[in-house]
Amino acid sequence: MVKKLGYLLIILIFIVLGGAGWFFSGVIYEGALNPEFTDTASIGTAEDRVVVSKINNNSITLNVEEELWGPLLEKGIYGIIGQNGDAIVGKILATNGNIVERELLDLNGTIVIGDRIRGTSLVVRDKNSEYKILGTSSWSGQASEGVYTPKSVSGLEYETIYYTSDLGEFPAYLTNEGDKGIVIFVHGFRGDYSREVFAKMRAGEIVNMGYRSMIISYRNDRGLPKDPSGIFQYGTTEWKDVDSAINRALEFTDNVVLFGTSGGGGPISSWLENVGDDNKVKGIIYEAPVINFWESVEVNGAARYPWVPSQLFGYFKVFTEIRYGVDFEKMDFTDAVINSKIPVLLFHGDDDEWVPVEMSDFVAENRDENFTYIRYENVGHVTSWNADPDNYIYQLNAFLDGLD
Repeated sequence: MVKKLGYLLIILIFIVLGGAGWFFSGVIYEGALNPEFTDTASIGTAEDRVVVSKINNNSITLNVEEELWGPLLEKGIYGIIGQNGDAIVGKILATNGNIVERELLDLNGTIVIGDRIRGTSLVVRDKNSEYKILGTSSWSGQASEGVYTPKSVSGLEYETIYYTSDLGEFPAYLTNEGDKGIVIFVHGFRGDYSREVFAKMRAGEIVNMGYRSMIISYRNDRGLPKDPSGIFQYGTTEWKDVDSAINRALEFTDNVVLFGTSGGGGPISSWLENVGDDNKVKGIIYEAPVINFWESVEVNGAARYPWVPSQLFGYFKVFTEIRYGVDFEKMDFTDAVINSKIPVLLFHGDDDEWVPVEMSDFVAENRDENFTYIRYENVGHVTSWNADPDNYIYQLNAFLDGLD
């Protein structure tokens, strides 16, 4: 009898582990690997549940009930969007659990007590030092909807150019002004170049530094060629599109700089591993980069499923690799970034729950030259500019000037 119970227990354990592996590998596939997955609401913030509990001429108090990855509990300048108005909020004045009081910098329309609002990091500062909300952010500097151009975001004239990779032709926005070189922006995953607002905001600042901006697309962008594997490869194949974009930019200038945000750090870092030619690229700028994809999965998994023992993530990794034919080890480009001699400027916030800051910390600790690391406290994912716009622009300018 005891032996039978033992066998049943073993069978039950195998069933539970198999079911858990199947479930979590599916979550990883749908949330991170499947280019067709469009349910951004279940991945992004819970900001639609933020409630206004007090507002006056100088401050606004918010009840941030279940905010997980949103900015409203973090340092910086952000936008909030209500049913009948929007506002710009600044520094945190007080916090008490999920209650946060923030400086109210500007109010358009009407926001009243009880309103449910959404926060957004997509805020731009114009030439008069006034802030404007550009749209609702999903994550990684991407707008949740709409089409954005350098003209609509930063008032810059531009042209659409094309370059050819092994999968076919890809478009890019190229701004017209600037004679020092070209900064190529590589957006994060689950986005596309038409919704990439972060790059178009930075283009408005980089033009003042003498650089043109090239906002590129790559495989698995909406409406463009898909990777033959049918999944996001987080750099292992996308680097080919980046290299093709670099070659196109070199037709205009011999001074090319790469700028990768979030998942865009993977293709750039993979380019370092596969090409890494400092005759083609003079510098690299990272904003919260994914350098080791699986490490990001573990951090996201722990945040979304805190009740799952951390020891099981290694099992889920193997299960996902077998089920979907993916090799996570090939998506780790840490050594390539550490060993590269190309100058790097890296921004990262320590409250990033999408991409662990520890990845950037490790690179900073192990790379001994041509590396500038700007680490922000109480700052989240791809919001370093929001945390301190003046310092962000200063660091960009100093880095680009140093490449001359």
